[in-house]
Amino acid sequence: MSSLQRLEAIGILCLIIMAAPFSISSQEDSNDIDALFEDEIVVQQDRETSSQKESQDSLNRQTNPLQSFLKTETVKIGGSISGTVQSSWQWNDPWTAGFDLVDPDSQKLKPDLNSLVYFDARPQEDFRVHGSFKTAWPFSETKSLLDSNNKTTLVSVPDIRIFELFSDFQLGDTAYMRFGKATVKWGVGYFFSPADIINLESINILDPTAQREGPLQFRVFIPYGPSQNTLSFYTIFDTDNPDFENTALAAKAEFLLGNYELGLSAYYRYDTTERAALTLTGPIWNLDVFAEGVIARGSPKTFYKSFQSSYPYYNEISSDDIRNTLYPSATIGFLYNNPNSNFTAIAEYYFNGEGYSDADRAALFNSYESQQAGVKNLILYSIATGNLKSFPFLSGQHYGAASISFSEIGGSDFSISALGIMNFSDISGFAQPTVSWEITDYLKLSIFSTFIFGADSTEYGFLGRGRPVTIGIKLSAGTGNF
Repeated sequence: MSSLQRLEAIGILCLIIMAAPFSISSQEDSNDIDALFEDEIVVQQDRETSSQKESQDSLNRQTNPLQSFLKTETVKIGGSISGTVQSSWQWNDPWTAGFDLVDPDSQKLKPDLNSLVYFDARPQEDFRVHGSFKTAWPFSETKSLLDSNNKTTLVSVPDIRIFELFSDFQLGDTAYMRFGKATVKWGVGYFFSPADIINLESINILDPTAQREGPLQFRVFIPYGPSQNTLSFYTIFDTDNPDFENTALAAKAEFLLGNYELGLSAYYRYDTTERAALTLTGPIWNLDVFAEGVIARGSPKTFYKSFQSSYPYYNEISSDDIRNTLYPSATIGFLYNNPNSNFTAIAEYYFNGEGYSDADRAALFNSYESQQAGVKNLILYSIATGNLKSFPFLSGQHYGAASISFSEIGGSDFSISALGIMNFSDISGFAQPTVSWEITDYLKLSIFSTFIFGADSTEYGFLGRGRPVTIGIKLSAGTGNF
């Protein structure tokens, strides 16, 4: 990349943020528990004597109910619990090897019990503390530790993870701040979100609405203008190595254009990537449409050249070799919801600019096929042990995903749904239809099947190790919020 191109890329990032304050109007996204507490404008209370403060508090409760609502004398505690028992049977390749319903190739019993517990305290109108913790059965995990003699000892430790922990406070009536570990609301995509590089977890396509773990951050949120335009600035600290070169800076502006919400954002991290994004949400006819456009210089993704028969079984491309490469990505989708018929449909297309081209992807997949027998299993072993990263998941450039659901069919307790994803670059993917019966409150039985399709040298053919078919039964018992 020439010096002029580098200056143009950096200039784009600067222009996005400089242009944002001249927008028409904006609103900060807000959902779940943060809908009550996150970015509301809090009335600053003057410092007074004790007796004056009590009198003023009493008057405020009568004339400004918002203040008495924001300030709480007790700590709010709540959370969620999820309990499931799932049995599944898999036929590895029934399309060519034959299908025998009573003789599956493998079967699995999977009980799950997990919970999230949160606390939320607001002792003053301008100060809030929030935290949440996660745990899952069997509530402990085994870790290896080195003793004083450099001998490895296995110990069992409680499986309790701090998911969020942050405080909200403010500077006057103009800037609202947050410091701590929290999920960042950044992109607008449902199944895919190329704009969101901040959160520590990517979207789980099987559970796209699940809250994702966020990083340690310092955020400054500034509403401005009569229509509540907003600016947000972030300093994001690296979990493994909180050094200056690993610390990221990000900024976002949001405003309204009629019924549409437009977002402009930029992200910078010295050792990884710069990223500028434009997001758009709004209605078209009876659809809620969402879109993201992203341009990145460099990538945090690990790229590979080829695979081989000796350890480490693969050759990586140096991050320095791609530091000045531009990667454009985009996604567009819609959501249709008809509450009268209890029908919902969601579909999304994703152009993955950080995927391999068709020629490079084919060469990469073919590189292990030309090696000796067993190399493919070594690659799968490397993936399972975490040594091989980001392959072949999202290795293509064109993807589509969709889900439909139809609940309370004909006023009954039955519902049906279907989820599918496809890599258009190599024609592979999976589909999962589900039929559910809500037996009673907090007790639901589901029957599902998963179909994986694609040749062995395709993304899902590789990940699925063939074209397996799975049939399963899932009982959800005692799942809910408290």
